[in-house]
Amino acid sequence: MKTCATTILAALAVVVTTGCEQQQPGPAEKAGKQIDQAVEKAGQKTQAALEKAEEKTAAAAAKVEKYTDEKVKEAGQAIEKAGEKLQK
Repeated sequence: MKTCATTILAALAVVVTTGCEQQQPGPAEKAGKQIDQAVEKAGQKTQAALEKAEEKTAAAAAKVEKYTDEKVKEAGQAIEKAGEKLQK
């Protein structure tokens, strides 16, 4: 009986230690990791491009606002001059 129990324990130890070995990732797992990395990289590049576009849009909006303010001021001055001429 002792030899039978010892044999069973030895066999169980072999099965347990064999099952604990780390297996190398298969081709599908490797491909999945590569896809994950590609998607992450694409997301980072897209975010960077979006931030750059937002900066350029804000700069363009500031220029348009400045130009518009200048032209409105010029138009106001022209209207005042025209009004002064009409009053004379």
